[in-house]
Amino acid sequence: MTARHNIDMTEGPLLGKIVKFAIPVALAHLIQLAFDAADMAVIGKWSVYGHRSLAAIGATNTITGLLLIMISGIAGGANVVAAQCYGAQDKRGLSRVFHTGIALGVWSGLLMLVLGIVLARPMLELTRTPADILDKAVLYLRLRFIGVPFAMVYMFGCLLMRAVGDTRRPLYYLTFAGIVNLLLNMLFVIVFKWDVAGVAFSTAAAKALSAFLVLEALMRNEPPCRIILRQVRFYLPELKRILWIGVPSGLQSSCYAISNVIIAAAVNTLGAVAIAGNTASGIIEGLIHVGTFSMYHSVLAFGGQNYGARKYERAARAILLCLMCSVSFNLVAGWTAFLNGEPLLRLLTSDPAVIAAGMLRFQVNFTTYFIAGALDVVGGGLRSMGRSVQPMVVTILCVCVFRVFWIFTVFPRHHTLTSLYISYPISWSFVVAINGFMLYLLCRKLIRRGEDPRVLARRAAGR
Repeated sequence: MTARHNIDMTEGPLLGKIVKFAIPVALAHLIQLAFDAADMAVIGKWSVYGHRSLAAIGATNTITGLLLIMISGIAGGANVVAAQCYGAQDKRGLSRVFHTGIALGVWSGLLMLVLGIVLARPMLELTRTPADILDKAVLYLRLRFIGVPFAMVYMFGCLLMRAVGDTRRPLYYLTFAGIVNLLLNMLFVIVFKWDVAGVAFSTAAAKALSAFLVLEALMRNEPPCRIILRQVRFYLPELKRILWIGVPSGLQSSCYAISNVIIAAAVNTLGAVAIAGNTASGIIEGLIHVGTFSMYHSVLAFGGQNYGARKYERAARAILLCLMCSVSFNLVAGWTAFLNGEPLLRLLTSDPAVIAAGMLRFQVNFTTYFIAGALDVVGGGLRSMGRSVQPMVVTILCVCVFRVFWIFTVFPRHHTLTSLYISYPISWSFVVAINGFMLYLLCRKLIRRGEDPRVLARRAAGR
């Protein structure tokens, strides 16, 4: 069932295949960050309305993030189920997962389009968007949601392709669409003077292009990974499996995002310098996060395929290798960034006070970022084996609830950035310890069950 673009993760050396899988995922994440930054740079430098247009776009980021994050969790569920079916050589199930995934992308995108247009102004007013940029932000948000159905199709299609090891083609399509997005930005903003509407239209066009490229590639795939448009619909058994894994993941990410919003509000109480320093250091942290991001998607695919193939010991080894890669990358990248913190921050600001504020985050978060490297991979390992509720509960309690508790108890007594940032590595450590222990018990149980002579005999008789 292995096609030219796919990777059979159930056979052969693991480390080489993990690296081969992870590099395009990491590059795609970096390219997406680069194009997002380019969008902001174009509007910030060439908009006829100056900083107000930049602020209007920035005011929508939290809203779009919260609305998209639940769907991205469900898309991750489709990724895991597709990987399990691929590893189990379940061709019928894999085909139905692919078609159900695309149907979820289409309908979730259309639902979000309606919600985004109707609720744009109320949501922006709820987040206290300043009156002088409110109308501009509403216009941008509504136009931005035109591209959301296309973005959803691309997201689901991309993750389905990654589930069977195809990470290169989504990278190519994203790169091409990103270049088109940048060129259209320059045309609409610099030449036509469309301001925020130009950025929204160019983003929608790029999302439509990327969705078309992914869907066209899926339609040319070999069965059972081929999409046939007339078969795109919900298949109930596969839909239940996707939602069982995806919904808890989406809820966890949503609560995570909400806790970050609360932390951002706490930072706001420390003044403009603290906000600027936190923002600048956060941009650099986002670049470092690429290692964890790529290993998280690697563990979903490798763990899922080997779990589906009932190669539990190999699944455990794949998870351990992804964990070691993520921790090692974050250890090196985090400390390298910390030791070069001031030069890095000078690329973003020349204000000594802002640089000093940014270095506080470097000192606490970046030196302990290897713990964050373990957090997502351990949770992804559980999800790859169909356990999604447990890591959701642990993460919500140990990260979201704990950080909110910290903000309302410790932070008022020690009203500094350092006291706020300390909550990060503490919460990371709780999650890694608890989820790691649950993952260890699960892997040990599965390996023992897989080696049980009675189980092996029944499996052989079934074949």
